[in-house]
Amino acid sequence: MKTLCIFFLLAVTASYNAFSQQIIGRVTDKSGRPLEGAGVAIIGTADGATSDSTGAFRFQTSAAGPLMLQVSYLGYKTREVPVQAGVPVTVKLVTDPATLAPVVVSAGSFTAGDKSKGAVMTAMDVVSVAGNGGDVANAVRTLPGAQQIGEREGLFVRGGTGLETRQFIDGTLVPQPYFAALPGLPQFNRISSPFLFDGIVFSSGGYSALYGQGLSGALVLETQDLPDKSSAVVGISPMVAVAGVQRLARNKRSSFSLNTRYMTWEYYARLVPQNPEYAKGPAYAITEANLRAKTGKTGMLKVYANFGYHHAGLYKNDVDSTALRNGFMSEDRNLYVNISHRSMPGKNWRLDLAAAFNHNTTDIRRTVTDAFKNPVHIPQAPYLYKEGDSSATETFAQARAVISRYFPGSQVLRAGGEVQLGWRDELYAAFAEMEWKLATSLALRTGLRFEHSRLLRDAVLAPRISLAYRLGSNSQLNAAYGVFYQKAEMPYLFTNPDLPQAKATHYILNYLRHGNNRLFRAELFYKQYNRLLTTTGQPAMNGRGQAHGLEFFWRDKKSIPLLDYWVSYSYLHTKREHLHYPGLLAPSYAAPHTLSIVAKRFFEPIRTSVNLSYAYAAGRPYYDISATGQLRDKGTTKAYSVLNLSLAHMLSLFPHWKEKDFTVIALGVNNILGTKQVFGYEYSYNGANKAPLTLPATRNFFIGIFMSLGIDRTADYLNENL
Repeated sequence: MKTLCIFFLLAVTASYNAFSQQIIGRVTDKSGRPLEGAGVAIIGTADGATSDSTGAFRFQTSAAGPLMLQVSYLGYKTREVPVQAGVPVTVKLVTDPATLAPVVVSAGSFTAGDKSKGAVMTAMDVVSVAGNGGDVANAVRTLPGAQQIGEREGLFVRGGTGLETRQFIDGTLVPQPYFAALPGLPQFNRISSPFLFDGIVFSSGGYSALYGQGLSGALVLETQDLPDKSSAVVGISPMVAVAGVQRLARNKRSSFSLNTRYMTWEYYARLVPQNPEYAKGPAYAITEANLRAKTGKTGMLKVYANFGYHHAGLYKNDVDSTALRNGFMSEDRNLYVNISHRSMPGKNWRLDLAAAFNHNTTDIRRTVTDAFKNPVHIPQAPYLYKEGDSSATETFAQARAVISRYFPGSQVLRAGGEVQLGWRDELYAAFAEMEWKLATSLALRTGLRFEHSRLLRDAVLAPRISLAYRLGSNSQLNAAYGVFYQKAEMPYLFTNPDLPQAKATHYILNYLRHGNNRLFRAELFYKQYNRLLTTTGQPAMNGRGQAHGLEFFWRDKKSIPLLDYWVSYSYLHTKREHLHYPGLLAPSYAAPHTLSIVAKRFFEPIRTSVNLSYAYAAGRPYYDISATGQLRDKGTTKAYSVLNLSLAHMLSLFPHWKEKDFTVIALGVNNILGTKQVFGYEYSYNGANKAPLTLPATRNFFIGIFMSLGIDRTADYLNENL
């Protein structure tokens, strides 16, 4: 459904004429040496090519009027030069010191950004991967390390739970990234637009000492600065309505945006029956506001606010009785505000300040009903635990400061501190991190994080270290080690405030090769858990576990013209003794083998984008564990296999307007083949019955039309396929 909300951001168009012209030329460095594999393209079109071994290029274009050629090459500054059809042009590129750091530490992290030629995943990728709903976290699931989970929200990374991977915006923690959980159903991410972010970093382990309180990984998002121009958007579909405006000041030193969207499954569920049965919604209302302003010569102030409201009501068959049903009603209200300021207080110095506030209220009502949805009260187990009302309110605040000092030779020292204020607790942290360039081909990153919890009355030290060695011009080896801590969830701390923090130790070794619009990555990892939460009897932090595995990632934008595809594979072996597990068991959310394939192709003559994604996961373990910790049943689910398709046709409905509209008609089908997915089983109280956890419907369809005025993302989108 969220795919429909995001597709308006793809509302781009490309001019197409009946004639074509030939563009020819050569790309060299400043000394005249040819550069093979340089990307050349006519700005605003998909017409382009890559230079050959002699630096030469030749291609056809249908664009009319003055033509501007953009030439880019890794490690060199991008140039834009005017070009005429049939007239040879020689473009000389000069090196860019900012992109020619001798070696970059990257063990455990996928770094991406629309301004980075080495990006693994950009905002355009997020919105165009079929089946992910335009959700950043869902798109990350196509990268190695992440599990394909269909019955709950969260990023499950390398044997860790969804709560062990944390999300950050401009350095501050997002404590409630998802809407309130629904039984057996995944929820949406509250942060909706990937185009809000200029940088996307997914760390599946060994992440920076600048971040904490996550045992498994981190999704780090950095918001953009000022937009290029003012814009507006409007869109409609059977499930979503969206409207927004973005205003850039005349002096181009500040901007303001306001966007709102409303999503509901009510009408869609009447056409495509769902299981469980929806009695109310689910419906979502999201309003986002963004303010950005330049302060002084080097300062940038950014304010982001997100208010979300969600309500849902559903009924599902009771696993303990064929004559009864379980009702679940929930309301969720959440306000998140992030304020950050960046400045250069002196030469080679940078200061980053940030603060965040989050307030969340969730109301839940559980009922037991007969087949006609009339409430039934049965004052005995297990029905006694299936009814009742609950309400939870959580408030979170954070303040953070980071000072960076840049030294010659691309060496950087970062240091800072933060305070997090939550329920009955104050968490104080201090951290320092240094990036050392030991030699042209050798880099080291050392970090140390200190945390003290007033509630837990303990202090921990978390060392982090990463090493990178360049093997050649396009490849390197990376290694990383780190210690990570995370507090227990609030419901357990409420009754047991002296629970110590859980601990995980990461060991990572990887090989990375990147060049000529191709990327290959292989990674080995080992993760050891200590002091995991156990809930059999009195809650305690005496659990343990380990995870190890091997991962591969391959992305290719060159071999087939205008086709961009990637393949990721993960092997995972993990066991944990945590929560109610009676001993070391493979977690029910962990599949030993996971495969993702994504392919994107833009057909410029018909201005249509075709996107396919395929995901496979080997069967996951499932268990029936009694309240006393007895293992009564176990098994393995059938393999997960899903093929998704999305189409986006781009056009202009009002070409004579002063500000041309960029309109997209979006179509999509999730699980085209109709594969029946089973994510696990729900057991009856006595263990005699079990019911499978499946998708609400075998297939999911979407259609919508969205119009944008002011912003043309043609170049952004088409460059993904060059």
